Amino acid sequence: MAHSLMVCSVDVHQLASIVRNRIDNALILDSRSFLEYNASHVINAINVGCAKLMKRRLQQEKLCIEDFLAQNCHWDVDRSIDIIVYDTNTRDAKCLPPDSFMAVFLQKLLPVYNSVNILKGGFLDFQAAYPDLCEDERTKYAPLTSLSQPCLPISNHGPTRILPFLYLGSQHDALSKDVLQHYNITYQLNVSTSCPKPDFIQDSHFMRIPVIDNYCEKLLPHFSKAFQFLDKVKESSGCVLVHCLAGISRSATVAIAYVMRTLKMTSGEAYRYVKSKESDNISQLQFLGAAVGI
Repeated sequence: MAHSLMVCSVDVHQLASIVRNRIDNALILDSRSFLEYNASHVINAINVGCAKLMKRRLQQEKLCIEDFLAQNCHWDVDRSIDIIVYDTNTRDAKCLPPDSFMAVFLQKLLPVYNSVNILKGGFLDFQAAYPDLCEDERTKYAPLTSLSQPCLPISNHGPTRILPFLYLGSQHDALSKDVLQHYNITYQLNVSTSCPKPDFIQDSHFMRIPVIDNYCEKLLPHFSKAFQFLDKVKESSGCVLVHCLAGISRSATVAIAYVMRTLKMTSGEAYRYVKSKESDNISQLQFLGAAVGI
């Protein structure tokens, strides 16, 4: 990989060697949407999203590329590291529309980092050649660590208000009648196979999405019915708790998808919106000295 201020390229075989050998001086960045990344991605790749808001902030220089990567990668990226960026199927950076997220992203990387490369053929070519080096529905994911993961911190502070009528929480929240009464929650969307329905929740106020609480299950087929249920709660002026076991994976994904649909956000924008609500909730509760278990 050449070290110059131009976009170089690696082929799928070179990237496969990097992944297999766990080469430390290479950073693999997935520039596709959160939903595409969450469905399947190159092992160890970090999602940088393709949100219009982030693209605009980069273009307007309201966010420098170093800070952008620090936020997404959770560590300062050494300028001497080899950066490999991929999208769905681009083979040559010259073919990218100038206003695309990928083009803007590469343009910001080039002056700062010594080695900036794209993956020829993108994720589709890599997945076709090396499916064993991709994490997807067949792979039992370890907990994702990048900012793109649909997860919120485990908290004992009670459910998080995502929308005026929609809360995100855990099984502990769902089974606590006092907690639910405190938040005026009378509906539950249970994203699990094992969390029981509380006796104090009416059958008509309860919906179950029967998926295992890990990264192997596909939620997309369940979104339509889940959205209908959430719309019903909203129309009835009720409040709903969306939960799984710990409130950190499947339920967060449902909440993000519903926010995308309701607020007309991209996946990246919806993720950051949901993430910010959890941060706001924790900060507020710490400031108020909330009681444990509420």
